[in-house]
Amino acid sequence: MNPRPTTKRKATPGKTPAKKTTAAKPKPKRAARARRPPAAEPAAATDAESLRELVARLGNIEMAGLAGRLVQGWRKDLQVIAQASQRSYEGLQAVVARQTAQIKEAAGELQTVGRVMGTIGAKQSMRNLDDLALASLKLALADIRELAELTASSQREAYELMHRRVTENIDDVQQLLRR
Repeated sequence: MNPRPTTKRKATPGKTPAKKTTAAKPKPKRAARARRPPAAEPAAATDAESLRELVARLGNIEMAGLAGRLVQGWRKDLQVIAQASQRSYEGLQAVVARQTAQIKEAAGELQTVGRVMGTIGAKQSMRNLDDLALASLKLALADIRELAELTASSQREAYELMHRRVTENIDDVQQLLRR
């Protein structure tokens, strides 16, 4: 931007520009600060001291190395998240595969039961119906238990990966703060 041109006024001979006189205004007196009594809650003072101590420690951390450590830590975090997701996905695939196999087994057993009932006759089939229902219930419960164990183990592995990484992060922060 171009500044606006300024024009100077020419002083007329014999006349001096009038000076403005200003009376010194008295400054308002500041109210005396009332001293606060010590906090009744020692926990609040302790928290404030802890915060000051934390800020002081953070100020002592080398910033050049800190950025590299942060990026390296984030990279490890992402790798662990990817591994945990992979374990969960593999576990889900195992559960689905096992469910599919169980359905095929159940269908095959039903076909076998149908053939056996057809050959032994209706009266004999009715007598064995209770045993067949009990065996089917036991098999279904065993299948449910197996699927639950598969799911729990895959989720446990993923959780352990994440837990280890969180523990490492906490240890890293504690080491930084000790310096």
